[in-house]
Amino acid sequence: MPESIKSLKFVYDYAKTLFEKRKDNHFEESMKNPLFEGEETALNVFIHSITLLNWAMKKMTNPDANNKDIAIKLDPESTAPLHEQLLDLFNIAIEAYVEERTKYREEDLKNTFKSPFGREMTYEDWFGFIIHHTIGHIYQTFRLQAIYLRHKV
Repeated sequence: MPESIKSLKFVYDYAKTLFEKRKDNHFEESMKNPLFEGEETALNVFIHSITLLNWAMKKMTNPDANNKDIAIKLDPESTAPLHEQLLDLFNIAIEAYVEERTKYREEDLKNTFKSPFGREMTYEDWFGFIIHHTIGHIYQTFRLQAIYLRHKV
């Protein structure tokens, strides 16, 4: 299993543990409200990170895919707790990554392609960029939520 998949699964497990610990401690409030006016919410940062991961992988599979068709978002009709919904969406994005990443052998990663952003790059750089972006924003989510909880609750 590629290290990037292991890393994503580790972050998922960490998110699951952290969300479980925080679920009864003003979880929704800390995800949906910014600490400072004009600051992004932890929820928006989390959704952004997993949405881009899913989008990037789906665009690799089908460059002509409609952005609306491959978007992942919260279901406004869902009655599931927010932390469960977020973990479900994160899992969808991870599955998209695993499906795409496992198509490439190590030697294939040096090949170049035109990324969904229009830039020519190696598969190795592309997968690295997506993983760093996703994990970075997820940890930013945890930090935003923790700061909110420390100062507001």
